[in-house]
Amino acid sequence: MQSRYTGIIMPLGRLMAAIQDKVVSLDRAGAMIAERKVVSLAGSHSVNSPMALIRAAIRAGAGGLSIIPPVTTSIAADMLIAAGCVDTFYLCYIGFETLGFAPAFRAAAEAGTINVIEGDEPFVMLGTRAAAGGYPFIPVNKGVYEGTDLPRLNPMLKKVTDPFSGEEVYAIPALKADVCILHAQAADQQGNAQFWGGNNQELDKAMAADYVVVSTERLVSVDATRRDVDRVSLPGHMVDAVVQVPYGAHPTASPQFYGTDEAHLKTYFEAVHGGRTDEYLDRFVRNPAAHQDYLNEVDLGALFELQKNA
Repeated sequence: MQSRYTGIIMPLGRLMAAIQDKVVSLDRAGAMIAERKVVSLAGSHSVNSPMALIRAAIRAGAGGLSIIPPVTTSIAADMLIAAGCVDTFYLCYIGFETLGFAPAFRAAAEAGTINVIEGDEPFVMLGTRAAAGGYPFIPVNKGVYEGTDLPRLNPMLKKVTDPFSGEEVYAIPALKADVCILHAQAADQQGNAQFWGGNNQELDKAMAADYVVVSTERLVSVDATRRDVDRVSLPGHMVDAVVQVPYGAHPTASPQFYGTDEAHLKTYFEAVHGGRTDEYLDRFVRNPAAHQDYLNEVDLGALFELQKNA
């Protein structure tokens, strides 16, 4: 297994790719995602979830997906499950906090309509890091899993012998993705992306995927990212496509732009929990022909109010 980035000297092909204009439409990005099967989601629970990309992928007919989430996730993964796009889900935590368990995930898991790979934070984070570095696995002290049910529930966790100490350890396998989708606060046309308030998983997530799509609140010039290079979390040579989508993380938060739309999360939760999944998906995902139509359906006035909580 190879990493996307294997050294300090960038190969000529990657160098040429780094200086290309990578801006695409939201519809094109959705089709790119739908063409792939193992999808890694960046973001953290209700912050920086790439929701516009997810809605576009659903409209593009995504299906049979394996989802590698961030260590905590909410509507991003649950919406894909609700839309019938998911075959396998790598579980760490998925839920809506005060509202309750993630309704689509819970229903699918109980019905056995999706394959659930039981995991935890080390499994997701270190599995992603292994794939990012080109390692087949990362070992952890056996005490991490001894006394838990995870080795029994997750056949991907293997007990192996440390060749140096002779001690038994658990091996967490590389979790490699076909595509990683992320939401940034600013990016330029060459893909250099800035995450203001990210969880520092963005680079590992991107390096662990064959293809990377970034949505961004603001498309800025290359000169602007060069002047503020310390805030570039993801360099352009790691990115394959960029989409400018204001409010692209809605209903989750985009730090310094807008806060979490708790009212909309409740609308989604109550619709799915109440058996009105298609009603929600038709109104907010399938029928809006463009992102602007989605924003109009949500209510622009309510969106402006969210800016006070950015």
